[in-house]
Amino acid sequence: MDHPAAEYMHQGRNTHMDRLTATDATHVLAESGSHVSRIIDGYVFDPAGATVDRDIVLEWLTPRVEHSPVFRSVIRRVPGDLEYPYWAPATDFDLRDHVTVEPARAPGWPAVRDRIVEICDTRLPAGKPPWELLVVTGVTGVDRFPDGACVVVLKMHHAVGDGMATVEFARELFAAQPLPARPGHRSVGTGGALARAVVRIPGNLFRFARGSFRAQVLSRVAARAAASGEIRAPQFRWPTTRFNRRHGGGISFDVVTLDLAEIRSLRSRHPGVAVTDVVVAVIGDAMVSYLREHGEVPNGSLGGKVSYSLRGSTAPAADQDTVVSGNNFVVLTVDLHTDVEDPVDRLRAIHASMASEKRRFSNPAVAELADALDTAPAVYVDWLVWRRSKLPIGEGETVALGNTMVSNVPRRAEDMRFLGGRVVESFGILGVADGTRLNHFVASVGDRLTITFAVDPEVMPDPDRYAEALGRAFASVVDAHRDGGEGARAAAEEDLGVVEEA
Repeated sequence: MDHPAAEYMHQGRNTHMDRLTATDATHVLAESGSHVSRIIDGYVFDPAGATVDRDIVLEWLTPRVEHSPVFRSVIRRVPGDLEYPYWAPATDFDLRDHVTVEPARAPGWPAVRDRIVEICDTRLPAGKPPWELLVVTGVTGVDRFPDGACVVVLKMHHAVGDGMATVEFARELFAAQPLPARPGHRSVGTGGALARAVVRIPGNLFRFARGSFRAQVLSRVAARAAASGEIRAPQFRWPTTRFNRRHGGGISFDVVTLDLAEIRSLRSRHPGVAVTDVVVAVIGDAMVSYLREHGEVPNGSLGGKVSYSLRGSTAPAADQDTVVSGNNFVVLTVDLHTDVEDPVDRLRAIHASMASEKRRFSNPAVAELADALDTAPAVYVDWLVWRRSKLPIGEGETVALGNTMVSNVPRRAEDMRFLGGRVVESFGILGVADGTRLNHFVASVGDRLTITFAVDPEVMPDPDRYAEALGRAFASVVDAHRDGGEGARAAAEEDLGVVEEA
């Protein structure tokens, strides 16, 4: 299968080195202190009685890791960060360093969940290909899993790619039949990388100056478009909650399973409503419900940061030394309209906010402005990361961008296999950090949709209550639209334009 996630490692190569883009490199340069930059994808497989042990798993995976160089490559930094990090072949690659296979510690989901938590905030070893796989076998006592299920967790560095990229790499690992092997990267020594970085300094400075000037022009063009009403200027400030202060360290998570058939039925009654619209409405309702239960009423509507993939909408970078970015998305700043009481009206308002943000990023000036970072030198990005770490977080009455992150990544997982077993559920775990101590990852397989919330345990010592709030919010949205009648349907058809399911 040809797709950007697999191809980005190969496009734009030359005889010298495969540099990360600025966007991808940021996830390497920003990893310091308590911040761990990673993406975690989880899949539940029914092994159908197959024997599962480490040797069998390693034998099954060996031909599959040959397909993409990312499984056999390392990320190396240039001394002094005079240039962005680059990909190089791993000289001592050993699959056993990346795969852990172990039985479930006890029956039930909590034992599996607690084991996964242990790998959430551990750093991937430097100098090794930036991924690892945890296989928990013989899982029992979970109502929604078949007895003896395998829970397989793929952890990758965020520099490798975004959620869409990680899913595509998972599809390579869990392909029913191994895909053809691809060539790896050329070997580049530290001295060669440093010499090339020094030679490129004048050109990089020129590109940065040109890019900065272009960004100023684009900012003025985008401002004029907003002033004329062509696009809507987003709201960037939202009321500060307990979820938007400094990260206290640690992470916990849980998975709430919803009936995707119910959402599809809702969409059939209200054309134009997207799955993400419904999920965002559920999350906003649950957050406010949880905060109110703890005596905290937000001073106004909450806002969400919703990832929106641009995969397939942008061309490869013109710079021949730069590979196509594995992180190809923007963050929509969406009003969750938690101050709107009626669930039907709230969903319509959320849809309008989502559609408005998508139109904003479809504006050529805004779209090009989103890529402005790609012209910045690595040392400048280093400075930006350091400067951001010194900014006050959650000390005022408002917080920038949004109160939580929501990522909805289509899985297309039904054809995935692990040792011949089919996938029955999928989930993902976003990280938590300063300013975003509660985040949500949405995935689906068949008629089962999961919302995985990751949270700083310091601000949510009772995650079961939040899981219950998500369930109640989903029931409220579904019931309200089921009872909305023809009036709600007519309003939806009039006010909700048809958008892609995302």
